[in-house]
Amino acid sequence: MSGSVKSTVTDQRSSGARPSPTRRRAQRRGRLLLAGVAAVTVAAAAVAVIALTGRLSLPGLTGIPDLLASTDEPDVLSSRTVESEGADDKPVENVTEKPSTTPVPLPGPLESSGRGSALLGTPDEPFPSLGAPTVGATRAVVTDDGLVLPVVADFGSAWQVHTMCEQLVRIDRDDATPVGAAHIVLDAGHGGTEPGAVGPSGLTEKELNLEVVLRVRQRLERLGATVVLTRGSDHNITTKARGRIADAVAPALFVSVHHNGGGTPGGDTPGTMAFTKAGSDHATRFGGLFFEALQPVLESAAAERRAAYQAYVDEVDAYEALVDAYDRSVVARDQALVTNGQLPATATTVPSPRDTGAPPKPRLREPTFSTTVPPTASTTVEVPTTVEPPPAFTTEPVAPFSFAGSGNRGVRAWVRADGQDYLSVLRHSGDVPTVLVEYLYLTNPAEEALLMDESFLDAQADALVSAIVDYFSTSKRGSGYVADEYDDQPIGGGGSPDGCVEPKLPSIGTAE
Repeated sequence: MSGSVKSTVTDQRSSGARPSPTRRRAQRRGRLLLAGVAAVTVAAAAVAVIALTGRLSLPGLTGIPDLLASTDEPDVLSSRTVESEGADDKPVENVTEKPSTTPVPLPGPLESSGRGSALLGTPDEPFPSLGAPTVGATRAVVTDDGLVLPVVADFGSAWQVHTMCEQLVRIDRDDATPVGAAHIVLDAGHGGTEPGAVGPSGLTEKELNLEVVLRVRQRLERLGATVVLTRGSDHNITTKARGRIADAVAPALFVSVHHNGGGTPGGDTPGTMAFTKAGSDHATRFGGLFFEALQPVLESAAAERRAAYQAYVDEVDAYEALVDAYDRSVVARDQALVTNGQLPATATTVPSPRDTGAPPKPRLREPTFSTTVPPTASTTVEVPTTVEPPPAFTTEPVAPFSFAGSGNRGVRAWVRADGQDYLSVLRHSGDVPTVLVEYLYLTNPAEEALLMDESFLDAQADALVSAIVDYFSTSKRGSGYVADEYDDQPIGGGGSPDGCVEPKLPSIGTAE
């Protein structure tokens, strides 16, 4: 259960009883009367503003259309038909998806573009209050187990929702709570039966993504942000379902967290990638902020690992010098014993050379020479004393450090021939500024070792938080921008309804 997800929602539970037809008609008349009064007030205000300024600019009108919402039963959101196909989810039949609507208005100055605009806070208060929710249809609900479900229709006593595996079902109104406004939606990539990339030692991307997201949420909430997660535990969820959640919640930013697979090790620079929503300046700006915030973290970690490797190499070199000194002393002693006739000419006690690149082998003390010939008057060479053999080399090996995928690094949009995003999660998030980030290459042994370090996971989370704070409170644009991608290429399966295992939902029924 993800209790902190529930803390981000507004409790708007209604009574389970449906109003009578007479009462519903009265409610409709009341809403229309209220809308009429509001319209008269707005018109009067408009006349006054135009008289004073010569132009119409009336903020705060977002709630008026909600008063004129459909009064039919059930309360179904208007819909449009979209085609689902893409690189990371298999083609499925046409489905009905709700359109974009105006989000809960955010107080304070907003950048242009309306819904999904970045809220300009301040460094001291990056996440201003979201205020009270507007009157209107519920767009998403959260279950007691923390599952966030986009709402398609309101039947009074139940909601029709999209599930994690893209089914349409009804859930009882008492088993879920409406989701309020949020500053940001975070998505931990993969999950359930889809592990994502897997490191050489078995670390899975799905668990790594979730660990980072949970740390980021904790830090953001301490700063006053309202955060919604697409998943707060280990379960399946399709890429389209992730995008639908963001589209329904309508935050100022949606970030999908991933770690990459493949790539060729040996690079000096990290292969960090950020895929930004096509045509979204806000998404592009955040991608640059994320890239710029993460680079010092990666450079510092790489420098530390490379320094550790160099220290190990220096220790091996120092040990090898001791071994070489010992070997030379043994050779000198044996040569003297042979010269003196105290050893056969074929005798040697010098250890065999070790394999190149392997850690030094322990040297053992020389045995007592009980078979040597006693010295005679013909002895002419003094037998030197051998050097004390070095102790066993017990230092744990340290592998050299390098990054994978260096040639892929950068911030870009990835666009299909039809102009839509190639990545499904970006394509289905409506007009919410959306960015999919790939921190590092989990399949690279050196990077997996780094990702298993708790302090590095904290540093990763801190970098993402820093980028999000800058996005909300500054006009910085970051760095790392490269040319957009326009070609198709296989990036692996997953994320489609095929094989998706639905997490347990309360009181579900088949949608009519």
